[in-house]
Amino acid sequence: MAKNMDEQFKRKKSVLDVMILTPFKERVPKIGVRHVQALLMFFYMLVTMLTRSTMSIAVVAMTDNSTSTNPDIVYYDWTNNNIILSSFYWTYIILQPFSGYFFKQFGLRRCLLGTMILNGIAFTLIPSAAAGFGYMGVIACRMIQGLLQGFTFPACHAALGLWAPVNERSKLTVLIYSGSNVGVMLAMLITGYISSSLYGWPLVFYLFGTTALLWCIAWFLLGFDSPAKHPRISEAEKHYIMESLEHCENELTDSNLPIKQILTSLPFWALAICNIGNTWGNTVFDLEVPMYISKVLGFDMNANGMLSALPQLTQLCLSLIFAPVVDYIVDRKVLSLMNCRRLCQVLGSLVPAAMLIWLAFIDKSQTVLVIVLLNVIIGLTVFLYNASYINHVDISPKYAGLMLGMENSISQMVGLTGPIFVQYVVTDLSDIYLWRYVFLCISVITAVTALIFMVFGSAEIQWWNSWQSSSTENVRDPLNEETDLENKV
Repeated sequence: MAKNMDEQFKRKKSVLDVMILTPFKERVPKIGVRHVQALLMFFYMLVTMLTRSTMSIAVVAMTDNSTSTNPDIVYYDWTNNNIILSSFYWTYIILQPFSGYFFKQFGLRRCLLGTMILNGIAFTLIPSAAAGFGYMGVIACRMIQGLLQGFTFPACHAALGLWAPVNERSKLTVLIYSGSNVGVMLAMLITGYISSSLYGWPLVFYLFGTTALLWCIAWFLLGFDSPAKHPRISEAEKHYIMESLEHCENELTDSNLPIKQILTSLPFWALAICNIGNTWGNTVFDLEVPMYISKVLGFDMNANGMLSALPQLTQLCLSLIFAPVVDYIVDRKVLSLMNCRRLCQVLGSLVPAAMLIWLAFIDKSQTVLVIVLLNVIIGLTVFLYNASYINHVDISPKYAGLMLGMENSISQMVGLTGPIFVQYVVTDLSDIYLWRYVFLCISVITAVTALIFMVFGSAEIQWWNSWQSSSTENVRDPLNEETDLENKV
């Protein structure tokens, strides 16, 4: 009798699931709250890059009295530009390992609001700091910025782990991280234009500092930590996101974090090593390409800004074209998720590595070819957003932000050596043959670390993603995973 009642209950529950859950899926808005949050994070990345990448052009303008037609603009006789550029990364690594803890204690919304306000203020004060304390004042402001921007990429990954359904992950990832491309592109274009105008380089810092404060207002009004905490999200969209990510909204409230489990995970170290190589190469390129264009190719400030922005435009165009393609490949299972990540890694790492060897042996007179290669090499790195850069969310949606914070700390410790490496290797910035060693070194490091990810990486959700407490009964044993799934069925 009891058995028959239990079977009837299961049949009724199945009917209810069809009647209730299916309409939920049908009523999920194509453009919903998840897209609003992603758009806010897009502008977060944009403003962050405006206040970060501007310095690579601005420091050239600050030390070259021929950039502006205004004789009242102040210029400085500094010879340690690479040290100034690298100072941002001296403190950038400090808060990243603790990003998960801060998100848990104070919430993603409060952390980003507070750090962006202070970041905007520090950036705006750079002209005054330079006037009062010289390059030491600029270094101090950049160190403050580096500390505050340590949450940037962990925050984006944490947001993706909470808001991005699996079959929309590539599009939302590209939407968020394309803010970086647009930010760098605008930083280069606007900084080059304003620095060569009557207003001079100081206006750049006041303009972008104000932009950061405007973003804070929008984030305060519209940003939320998770679907569970959003007051206006529909139940259909909330259920759709939660069902897709297969975890509860407790990433920011867990009292125990699986740090040991992450640090002993081979897939984590495969993507971490790969991203360390990517970070080192990208840091050198982002900071040094404007100097290369100015000193080796001899372009003026305005042209320098435009040429430095071109690769970002290439990245943006490629991301808009290929993000839907990647989602289609994953959704239709044309390739497995990991093979899709490998394909994007080839396009984003191995192809640019081969082109870097070509660039290293080009003669100074082949200016057009140099510009084309720089544009293609930097542009193709956009594929990394669908490869190792997003792989954290693949292996653990719940702890993606925590993993990125841990990994990025190591990456930036290595990355900050890039400008210092250039400072000591390229003793004459106008000597194209000295730059050859820089390009060859980037090529080798990028290729080797990419191959490590392609061989040892994974796109499967790891067992420690279900870590909830120190009690062993809540920990999934990877050896018994198949049995657990059969019992659930």
